[in-house]
Amino acid sequence: MNYSRYIPIISIVGDFIILNAILVFGFIIYDGTSESISPQYLAFYAYLNVVWFILVFAFKAHTIDRNIRKKSIVLTYVNIIVFFFFLFMLYSQVSVFSYYPRKLYKIIFPAFFAILVTWKMLLYYALFYYRKHGFNFRNVIVLGYTPGTRELEEYFRTNQWHGYRFLGFFDEKVNEEQRIIGTWSELKPFIDKTHVDEIYLAWSGIPQEKMPEITNLLAEYPVKIRIVPNLGDFTYKSAELVSYGVLPVIQIHPGPLSYLYNRVIKRLFDIFVSLIFIILVLPWMTAALYLSSLFGSREGVFFRQKRTSINGLVFTCLKYRSMRRNPDADMKQATRMDQRITPVGKILRKLSIDELPQFINVLRGEMSVVGPRPHMLEHTEQYRKVVKRFMLRHTVKPGLTGLAQVNGYRGEIKEVDDIRKRIEMDVHYIENWSFGLDIKIIFRTLWVVIRGQEQAY
Repeated sequence: MNYSRYIPIISIVGDFIILNAILVFGFIIYDGTSESISPQYLAFYAYLNVVWFILVFAFKAHTIDRNIRKKSIVLTYVNIIVFFFFLFMLYSQVSVFSYYPRKLYKIIFPAFFAILVTWKMLLYYALFYYRKHGFNFRNVIVLGYTPGTRELEEYFRTNQWHGYRFLGFFDEKVNEEQRIIGTWSELKPFIDKTHVDEIYLAWSGIPQEKMPEITNLLAEYPVKIRIVPNLGDFTYKSAELVSYGVLPVIQIHPGPLSYLYNRVIKRLFDIFVSLIFIILVLPWMTAALYLSSLFGSREGVFFRQKRTSINGLVFTCLKYRSMRRNPDADMKQATRMDQRITPVGKILRKLSIDELPQFINVLRGEMSVVGPRPHMLEHTEQYRKVVKRFMLRHTVKPGLTGLAQVNGYRGEIKEVDDIRKRIEMDVHYIENWSFGLDIKIIFRTLWVVIRGQEQAY
């Protein structure tokens, strides 16, 4: 029997029990009585329950999809709690009603959020346990044997929480080893005798001449149809379906930083951090390196180099000079035991201090604190020809540090695979950007600098 329809009901009922219980217990703790359930408070309770009901549906917290993740659940309820708290406070501002003092809010609301998230996690893992043991599953078949649908099979097989039971593929020829259980002509008899809940179609795996026959056949059955598109080198995460009148179009989205409000948040953070370093660190650091240069190499303090920025624009990247002046500076990367590096430069590069002047680039708006590292112009032209999606990294501002760097992909590029790994990380960052991810990368950068990194030379 299908019990999925009861899961949202259980989830919402649990929310309301927790909401009302925490409010009543909060009053009892404060007042020491049980008068909180008296009629004079009914309007207050009714208001809060209606507000909660609206917010749950507004943020779609009532929909518990099979593919939902824990992080998504927590973030959804963070948003709901923030709005709920605002509307809770609004009631006390427009009404003379006094329930309990505001000093108790700092106890009630954190407790409410903690209990609520705990309840959601218990429900999440209860469903996981239930489905892992073979209950509440969905029988699925896939039409078309392609690299994409093979990944889909792997997903069904390794993610037991979702409760999918993969029955097999349908394609041109039967192949038991590949789990191709039938041909196109055998599809209808199979569906007639087997309970199938969902059918996945791979456009690139079904012959064009067979497509009308198959789509007409599937229209006769009350099953859910899913489409597995072939997006080539484009990522599935960046695709969204938009409507041009009655025509559906798959749009490849450039990522979260394409939204103005995300760019504003990132820019304000960049200005704040860069000003701190420019005011508190760069003056004395520059003075110390200037004195060191006078008594040492006399090569100067700053190094300037043209590099590629957002949208392919060129900017002048600032660094503390760590090498002797040489004709290969704009073409050749630093290598291990590089004779061009000065004794002071070795220390600067080891601790990444040579990158600090780039906070000036950040303040100018040419760079960001976090983002793909900018390349020399020579390397941009070289690698764009041999690495797929290389230029996608230039859809955002380059950064002082990035996801690739904190994962060890920095320094000398010895072979093409080295740059491919960096591009993978850069693309992942662009397509999954969040302010929290930036903060995480910054803390990991600090740890990497303190611990030291083998590639820093």
